[in-house]
Amino acid sequence: MDVFWASLDEYVVWDLRERPMLDLDSVYVGRDAVVRASRHYWGTFRDYRLDEEELWDAGSSVVVVTRERARGKGSGAPFDQRFAQVWTFSRGLVVRWEIFNDAARALEAVGLSAQDAEAGPPR
Repeated sequence: MDVFWASLDEYVVWDLRERPMLDLDSVYVGRDAVVRASRHYWGTFRDYRLDEEELWDAGSSVVVVTRERARGKGSGAPFDQRFAQVWTFSRGLVVRWEIFNDAARALEAVGLSAQDAEAGPPR
């Protein structure tokens, strides 16, 4: 995780407004706030996995469809879901990290179309 956190710009924005997550605020600003919130979120699970399933190049941004799997740390209940993320880069660092329910919404956010989502990522 240290490599991930080191890739965040000092003023990174983590925007969860399109896909609210339990026990997290809708927006975090700044590396320290994002690190604290993501540690809190990931700390509620065990056997955590986040796998990339689809990827689109959108210039300074990347759209990623991910599959997240884990078990609740306290309950042991399994957790399995798909969602999309937009990662926006500047000077080699992540300056914005947005979470969406699906690829169509994420692609729309970077100016690509729903047809791009239906066609799938470039091969």
